[in-house]
Parts: sequence; C-alpha cells; structure tokens
Amino acid sequence: MRLLALPIISTLLLFGCGQSSGGADQINANLSHTYEPQMLDVGEESSDVCQSWALGNEEPIYVKKVRQTNEGGWHHSNWFFVPEETYPPNHELEGPSATLEGTWDCDDRGFREYFAAAAGGVFFAQSTQALQELQAFPDGAALEIPPHSVIVGSTHLLNISAAPLETSITMDVETVPADEVEIRLTPFSFAIGALEIPPQVDGVPKESRSSMMCDLTEPFQRYLGADEVDYNVYYVLGHYHQWGKSFNLSFVHDDGRHETIFEIENRIGEPIGSIIDPPMNNNGATRLRSECGFINNTDETLHRGLQYGEMCDFLAYTDSNLKMGSGGGDNHPMGEDENGVALYEIDCGTITAFKAYDD
Repeated sequence: MRLLALPIISTLLLFGCGQSSGGADQINANLSHTYEPQMLDVGEESSDVCQSWALGNEEPIYVKKVRQTNEGGWHHSNWFFVPEETYPPNHELEGPSATLEGTWDCDDRGFREYFAAAAGGVFFAQSTQALQELQAFPDGAALEIPPHSVIVGSTHLLNISAAPLETSITMDVETVPADEVEIRLTPFSFAIGALEIPPQVDGVPKESRSSMMCDLTEPFQRYLGADEVDYNVYYVLGHYHQWGKSFNLSFVHDDGRHETIFEIENRIGEPIGSIIDPPMNNNGATRLRSECGFINNTDETLHRGLQYGEMCDFLAYTDSNLKMGSGGGDNHPMGEDENGVALYEIDCGTITAFKAYDD
C-alpha cells in the first residue's frame, strides 16, 4: 500500500471527542491467543495468509477490549468472528492434518472479508504497521460474539528489515459478564475503492484530500423500519498507508454543518483508532462523511492497493443494530483549495446492510 512501507512514527494528534486507544497496559485480559509465527524473507510480502482461533465458546462472549501485539512485519490485518462452520478445513487442498484453528491459504477455504463480515462481524482491525494497540469500548458497551465462533484474520505481511523475520501476533481479550452489557455494538465498515492520489509536481510532494459521504436514511428505513436515523458512535478506527497524513469522520447535517466524531493526524506505525467516550450521537444527521489526507512524493498517481497503493477506510462501532458498509463509487476531482490541496469527492455507492439482532 505504498512505495516502501517505511516504519515512520511521528507524534499522534487527536481532535474531537475521541482519545487514543494505543495504550498497551489498559486491559484485564481473560482470553489470550498467539497465532502461529510467520516466516518472511528480506523484502517478502504476503497477502494471502489467513489465521484462525477457535474460541470453543458454548455461550455468547461479550468483548469490551482487544489488544494486539506483534513482533514486526504485520503491515495490517483485519479480524472477524464467524460461526465455526463458515471456514472448515479443506482437506482436499490442505491435507488431512488441516484443522479449524491454525494458518491457511485464504483461497483454500474461500475466505472473503465481506462474506466474513456478513456471516458474523468485525472483531478487530489493525492500524498500519502498529506493533501494539488497544481497541476499547465505553462502560456498558460490548461486542457480542455468538456461541461456537471462530476468530479469522486476513493478513498483509511485509518484511522491510535487513534480515529474515519470524513474527507472530497475539490478541489479549477482556470480556465482561452479560449482566454488565447494556449496549451490543455493531460495525460500520466503509472503504473508498476509487482512489486517485495525484503525483508530485516538479519534485514537490503533492497534498490532496479524498472524501466520501453516505446517506444512511435508506438502510435505517429498510432494515429497522425507522423513520429517523438515530445512533451513537462508540469507537472509530481510520486506515491509510505511508502516504496518508490525516483522517476525519464526521456527521453531516441537512444544513451542511459538519460535526466531527474523530480526527487524527499521524503517519503509519501508530494506532489510528480511538474510543469515543462518552459515545457521540448523530443528533439527527442522516449523512456520515469520511476523509483522508495524503502527501504523494512519487511521480505516479496512486490508487487503492497494497504495498504500492493507498487506502482510505474506516471501522466504527455503533449501537445502530446495523452491520453496514460501502466500497464507494465514482471519483470526482473538485479542483484545489486556497492552499493548493487537490480535492476529490467519491460517490458513496451501494450500501450493504444487515440487521444485527432481532431481539
């Protein structure tokens, strides 16, 4: 997702109602799992490895916090909870020793992120090259993991060190009893597919901003029968790569007023997520707008991709009772602002949504 994903770490600046979730000691874990180590040669990149953790839970699990730590080389990873039967071992392709829990080629079991999100939900998402970070929810809110679930991760590994690397990722999970849960959270996961990030001009890096705005009225009406769009945001994670410099998520009201939920400026290597405490209500705003700022120091227009591309995605946990996402639509150049920053607006595209709970 960039020219070379250099481990640039800089000061983390937060704005709005959120607070950094990068602390490594703010968790009382009662579940923990270290996934099998991965071997990476110098310069090696891998994006087709899936890893699974069979929880073996007979009852629902209510997750309040997840902390990931890794030993380097984890460019980013997305993790989902799914029913045990969703990705069983494919003994024909993987051999007779393949098990439900372990490491496997994503294609061998037909893994696709959007199917995993629909079958279960998003469990955790890693910020680009973050060695550790904490996903946490306010008191009374939790993510419900149904009985007999498996945590499945889609990984992107990249070794930019000068030596071969053996690396693993560990997840520590803090759960709470059911009687402490007042709000069951559900994920919004939106991505801009049609990125066009302009190149530098005469050796001067070019700054740009890409945004996408989605009207949530129709999903609330169709799947919840709701006359109004009404929800609170409890956690937000932005996602971009080495050319990214900022992320903003805002409610947009009918009068055009923007109300920032979470805003951050940093480079890769630091967490780009935050607990929103107290949770933030949309206050009648039907639209949700995400924006990423980029600085392109290459001679090429950058598009969505892995090592040599960029992304502008976000994950938010809400009390909407909807699992929802969009991949975006057409990209529209909007000229430049007074500071010479190139502006792009991307159509929201089709929103996919599911009601999370019937009770």
